[in-house]
Amino acid sequence: SACPINPITTSILGGSIPLGATNLTLIPANTNCTFTFDIPNGYALLLQLSVDFKSDNDSISVIDNTQKIRELRHSDKVLNAPVWLAAGQAQIQVISVSGNSEFFATYNYKFLNNYTQVKKSTGNYFPLSLLSNKNYFTFFTAPGEKVVATVGKKTSGQIDGALSQIFVYDGDDISTSKMVGTLEDFGSSTIMTSSNNSLTLVNFYGTKSPSYVIGNDASTLDGFFKYSVIMTTSGTGISGTLGDLTGLVGGYTFICTDCNRFYITKFDFDGLVIIDSAYTKFQGQTPTHQMEKLITYSPATYMPEQMPQLIPSGIFTLSVHLSKIIFNINTVNDEFAWKSPYHGRKGYIFSTNLWNPAVIPNNFNYEFRNDSQLYTYSVNAENMSFGLRDDKMTLQIGTGSEEPVVDNQYPRDLSSSQKVMSNGNYMQVGLSASAASDVRLSFEMQKGNPASAVGILTAFALSIF
Repeated sequence: SACPINPITTSILGGSIPLGATNLTLIPANTNCTFTFDIPNGYALLLQLSVDFKSDNDSISVIDNTQKIRELRHSDKVLNAPVWLAAGQAQIQVISVSGNSEFFATYNYKFLNNYTQVKKSTGNYFPLSLLSNKNYFTFFTAPGEKVVATVGKKTSGQIDGALSQIFVYDGDDISTSKMVGTLEDFGSSTIMTSSNNSLTLVNFYGTKSPSYVIGNDASTLDGFFKYSVIMTTSGTGISGTLGDLTGLVGGYTFICTDCNRFYITKFDFDGLVIIDSAYTKFQGQTPTHQMEKLITYSPATYMPEQMPQLIPSGIFTLSVHLSKIIFNINTVNDEFAWKSPYHGRKGYIFSTNLWNPAVIPNNFNYEFRNDSQLYTYSVNAENMSFGLRDDKMTLQIGTGSEEPVVDNQYPRDLSSSQKVMSNGNYMQVGLSASAASDVRLSFEMQKGNPASAVGILTAFALSIF
């Protein structure tokens, strides 16, 4: 039959192609037909395609409102494959050279009035499995700001077919905003921004994606040429390489969905290129939170003895500039490595609120101990402030069950010994504080001299870093 001249509109809300057909229909040889749909705002179109190809020269293409080919089938027999199309103009192109292939489609205009909006502010993430065929999620930010949505996967190689079924609307309403692509197009490490201060995700298919999505303020990603999100769960390790030597800054947000700490156990700079201006910086939460960058490692000063390093948060962001990193990061609950002293070890201890402002109470308690070896423990306790009267930190260094040689409580002992050094089997550091306190310690451990230095507290200046 002749190709239609006029577009198909909502004057009839459903129908079939070819007109009047009820199942697979032979396509005549030398057919090249385009069926155009005008889909108004407030609607989406559900196509159900059936094809039985007999020749590689025959094809069915579905082209969406962004002029992208969304479905292209050249082989196999397919029955009632759903294809959703957003408002705008869409097309089905039917090409048959052979005259032997069969095709049938039904279409239904769906009115989008029964979808409920779920609002998320930027700086938040959620599992894409929460998208259903009854809701849509909108990331909002302040007026004048723009939104970037980025997909996070638990493993970098994970194939997630549902991402191509999640539509991205540039705005806050699936009935009036324009669909600009799928999350597969939009959610990669290449940064794509909304036009205004909202971005909406919907999955008409109702399929369940195993991935996550995070929304960020575009301005906080300005310094990055690429931005990636790495998802993990407690009890797992992540290893690999990060970064780039091209002079551009990469951003990486690590998210543990069910834990509140990461251990960095390896962080080696690729030795091929050591550039003076290279650095890596760690900050709490997402870029949108704009938290202070608390740890800097650069190839000129970094030493493997700075491992392991605890990050007391389930979310942190790493900026990598002019560096390629070979890393291991884990969320295993075993603190054994973190609490084990060794000769030459250096590290940092932070109050948790510097990484996660929402955490209450602002506490920690770490004991570094080796009962068969004495160490000279050195602590720089210069950088702390206590917000409330009852906020306090304890620092003890001692041997076995004897009275500790150092038994400091801060802020009480703040003036006397901001840099503390002593020998012992163990060093215990504990904080019990409100969110108003700010504690940053650096420490170092050297194998002690058992005879002479036991029990001698030296308060001379110690500069660790």
